[in-house]
Amino acid sequence: MNLPFLKVTQTLEGWQAVFAFQVFHRQAEEWLKMRWGFNAGALLDEALDRYKLFIESQAVNEEEFLAGTTQNNSLAMRGVHSPEFGMQMVLLGRSFAFTMEQAQQAAKQYARQIFSTFPHDFLLVPAKTENEYHNLTGEDLLTGNSNIAQIQRGMVSLPTEHGPRYLVGLWQASSRSNEQIWRALSAMPQAAMFNILIQPSVLYTGEKHALRDIKKSISNPVPNNEAISTYIPWVENYINRRLAAWTKFFLIQIHLVADEGMENLIRSIGSAITRDSNDMALPGYQILYPGSMLESQQWRENIRSLELNQNSQHLDEIADLEEVFSVFRFPYRPDAGLPGANFKTEPPLGQ
Repeated sequence: MNLPFLKVTQTLEGWQAVFAFQVFHRQAEEWLKMRWGFNAGALLDEALDRYKLFIESQAVNEEEFLAGTTQNNSLAMRGVHSPEFGMQMVLLGRSFAFTMEQAQQAAKQYARQIFSTFPHDFLLVPAKTENEYHNLTGEDLLTGNSNIAQIQRGMVSLPTEHGPRYLVGLWQASSRSNEQIWRALSAMPQAAMFNILIQPSVLYTGEKHALRDIKKSISNPVPNNEAISTYIPWVENYINRRLAAWTKFFLIQIHLVADEGMENLIRSIGSAITRDSNDMALPGYQILYPGSMLESQQWRENIRSLELNQNSQHLDEIADLEEVFSVFRFPYRPDAGLPGANFKTEPPLGQ
């Protein structure tokens, strides 16, 4: 592969290097020939399995993470819509280190890993110059005064004898839910950006104790409080899932940026990534906006540099592998295309 351009910046803690790939769909006839099964349905199942393996390979070992011996990497998927030029699918990676040389070397290694392991259902083309990088990543939206919002999982308030306790829901989607996201983005009359950032993490010991305390407190609900009984099966299921052995965790944040109002876009995306399933109903999603112009500027800078916003607790941003797999996903395009989604054309031959 051709090494991508590295956007290198110094932070208060050290140095970071960010790279970007434009993501293209393979031609339909070429993609269909890649299936091992007998029909297009089998091809989608195979493709989703490859994608899940890719996400799983981004996770970290808990012991190594707590010892500080793992690389400090972040990954973002981004949809950048322009009414004039269509939709760009972008994959960005960031590596952090204490010196500029270490950050550059780590980012080069990370870029090679991403390029070699990303599902071959898609084509990755690196941004090779700073100008290509800026055009690809939606820099104009991030340097202006665009509106910005963060989509979070809905929160559940649990009344207990020790006062209210809180849990957030789950990220949850079906294999086709993300089609609605890209169609809604393509329908925007002005420029817009959809950004999901993930960072490998673990569930800390104190957080595990907090979840066990919540489970214990609802098992002995406040006398005469029938409301809590409704939540008991849901909370037990939720906490058992969080505390299951060897669960792989990530931190995840989802943002939207647009030149103008984006209420309908928020509704389309929020509903697509917090869907009920037969096994677990969810409290849906909620929206967080910056509280000031200064905070709005900081959020845009964090999106630019693949940094997490520090506006919520670690436990509230935690997501397991299944959650990340369900929402951190580029759309697959059938032979007839994805109606309403105006993706940029395939790269030149030889890319």
